Amino acid sequence: MKSALFFFLFLLSTKTFAYTLNIVTELFPTYQYLDNQGNLVGPTVTKVRNILADADIDYNLSVEPWHVAYSAVKRDPNTCIFSIGRNNQRENMFNWVFPVGQFTSSFYALKSRNLKLSVLEDALKYRTAVIRNNFSHQYLKEHGFNEQEQLVVISSFSKVLEILETRKNQLDLVVLGDSQVQDASKDNKLMQHLEPSLKLDNINNQLYFACNKSVPDFILDKLHSSSKSLYPQLLLNR
Repeated sequence: MKSALFFFLFLLSTKTFAYTLNIVTELFPTYQYLDNQGNLVGPTVTKVRNILADADIDYNLSVEPWHVAYSAVKRDPNTCIFSIGRNNQRENMFNWVFPVGQFTSSFYALKSRNLKLSVLEDALKYRTAVIRNNFSHQYLKEHGFNEQEQLVVISSFSKVLEILETRKNQLDLVVLGDSQVQDASKDNKLMQHLEPSLKLDNINNQLYFACNKSVPDFILDKLHSSSKSLYPQLLLNR
């Protein structure tokens, strides 16, 4: 009997030791980006790596387009994601382990259009580009925007500026992270043609490290404990 119990505990400890967490993210300057050597760096990356090291958790980290990363964390049981915004639609889909930063987003338009919005409802008169299933896409849908009239859903923003320039009758606005615009404007002349039309206010502007609901509790507990120990100033919600 004792030998059976010992064997069971041995298997349990071996399973715990062998656990590897899959982590997905996207390029999201200035939070996470590639340096000149092609390494993923940035304040959120540093924070996540420090917490994982302190928690002594093995992991694989991959960088994907947003729609690929988001699909992976919803689908795969041993997967976590950062940096992800928290909203009503996502609240019960994931375990929200620790915050990694804050963000702001705005509607942007070409300066030549001179589009000025006073309130969110003003944007209902226009066509706005959003990335499929990202925070702004879900936020606008919650506030009466739909894909038949107001939203143009795309997989990435790599071509959105060209669309704004060449198809002015099909697209008026785009929702972007303010830090993304500031960073990209340093090197991209097209970005310098954009100006903010309205900041998205009254939203949860925390970015999180979140996990698939099937990630084991002992992993979540270790991550939560390490994040609280290393970054006690963070507002920690689970």
